[in-house]
Amino acid sequence: MVCTIVTTGEELKLVCKNEYEPPYPQLKAKLREKIWALFCQGYDRFFVNCEYGVPLWAAEIICALKMYNDIELYIAMPYEEQSVNWPEPFRDRYFSAHEASDEVIAINNAYCDSCYDEADEYMIEHSDTVLVCGDYNENLYSVRLAKESGINCNFFKLL
Repeated sequence: MVCTIVTTGEELKLVCKNEYEPPYPQLKAKLREKIWALFCQGYDRFFVNCEYGVPLWAAEIICALKMYNDIELYIAMPYEEQSVNWPEPFRDRYFSAHEASDEVIAINNAYCDSCYDEADEYMIEHSDTVLVCGDYNENLYSVRLAKESGINCNFFKLL
């Protein structure tokens, strides 16, 4: 079965920006446990857009799980230069996830206002469920789209 992982972006609003200080290690541990639980329930293919925050962390977690488990990672890249303005360490992590993924799908060649929505559309149309990391928000585009498509949304509170 296929699961798309999206975020409400709450993790990006935290005051602390150092990923190695609380609460980030705890957030990543909760995310790892949730992905493992989904895998144990039969979800063995995951889609992310690899944006910084939860999607990149999820990609890294799935790549680590791939070493010992039959699990697949698909990245729906909103546009080709998605990470061009990122700091080098984050960009390196982004490209490592791309390298270890099973497939990278470039949704657009260049940035456009709808590129992230189009990536969400692609991921959701290929999914059985959507894991939304963050507070419940029915107005989130990916949630509305999943509901319109009859796809289950599971909210997972990180903070």
